[in-house]
Amino acid sequence: MIFISVEDFLTKANTIPRLNRSEERALAIRMIDGDDEAKKKLIYSYLPSVAFHVRRAPESIRTLNTVYTCINALEKAIDRFDFLQDSETFAHHLSWCLRQCITKCIANQT
Repeated sequence: MIFISVEDFLTKANTIPRLNRSEERALAIRMIDGDDEAKKKLIYSYLPSVAFHVRRAPESIRTLNTVYTCINALEKAIDRFDFLQDSETFAHHLSWCLRQCITKCIANQT
């Protein structure tokens, strides 16, 4: 998905329906089995979380570069997370990864 501005991304991301835990787990199992479409659907369904963190970022770093950097962090978080465990939710793990990403964007700005 290509966005022409940060506002465009924030608007489009808010219209994406969220997954429940069982849907997330089913997609994760398909992804582990090698289904690339399942991974794309996971990425797509968590774009609202990326939008939430970008919206909370300081105005000075709210750029498309930051948006795409956070989307890359989302992809890495999906690759690294063990969806079959029950101790931590992916949303919690993703939130931590996105906060780290925003912090690095702020540090790189100065």
